[in-house]
Amino acid sequence: MTPTTSRRLARAVALVATGVLAAACSIPTDDRAVPYNVDDLPALLTETTTTTTTTTTTTTTTTTLPPTPGADETTTTTTTTSLPIQTAPVTVYYTLGSTDEMQPLVIQQPTDIGTQAIVSLLEAPVDLAVLNLRTSVRVGLIDEVLPERGVATIVLDPIVLDRMPEPERRRAVAQIVLTFTSFSTPDQGNIGFVQFESDGEHYEVFVPALGASSQDGDLLAFSDFSELISTTARPSTTTSTTTTTVPDVQPTGVATTTSTSVPPEPTTTESG
Repeated sequence: MTPTTSRRLARAVALVATGVLAAACSIPTDDRAVPYNVDDLPALLTETTTTTTTTTTTTTTTTTLPPTPGADETTTTTTTTSLPIQTAPVTVYYTLGSTDEMQPLVIQQPTDIGTQAIVSLLEAPVDLAVLNLRTSVRVGLIDEVLPERGVATIVLDPIVLDRMPEPERRRAVAQIVLTFTSFSTPDQGNIGFVQFESDGEHYEVFVPALGASSQDGDLLAFSDFSELISTTARPSTTTSTTTTTVPDVQPTGVATTTSTSVPPEPTTTESG
């Protein structure tokens, strides 16, 4: 007997033994088929189940609304009101032509201007040539103006002074004294006297009314230099008024006029 045949025989014996064992242990069965009535079955077993699948599509629409005025935005309205500027005449003295004579020039300025504005006017920001006027007050000559109790202390720059010839110094001093003693400060009132300092010390100036130089502690008045004022600026019986526009000496929108007195024509009398 071959090995293959032996294995087949052993497998057959095992199958037979398995069948006998199953027959011995199984529950007895009826060889007949027993039909059943559907009506006798429970309702749960006879109901037909239907499964429905529903697909839902959701559409989202976004609507942008325009901003509501006043909700997200703030509207600001600015109202600008222009008020008239109050002005007053300010008298500034300049040199008449190439002479030593002083000529007053009336310029409209804001009523609250201070001493620094007068310094700027003395330095001549206006076109003086059309009026045949000049200034000897060089830019930077007046370093500081200190008004106190009616006395203005004028501090002169020593470097600028050294560059000026003596005649120009005298004319500048006359312009300064005549102008400042004609000015009224907004906070202290009229300036009655002037004194000069330079490099921390009293500065000596020539005083026409005295015919001599000032001394330390001397207070200079308008009358000390008034004899230098041109006679054409003094009142006369017959005058004609010439109105000249002076540019760039007052705030925008304020018209400025300058009145200059012109003396009458001289009368020549012939003897017979």
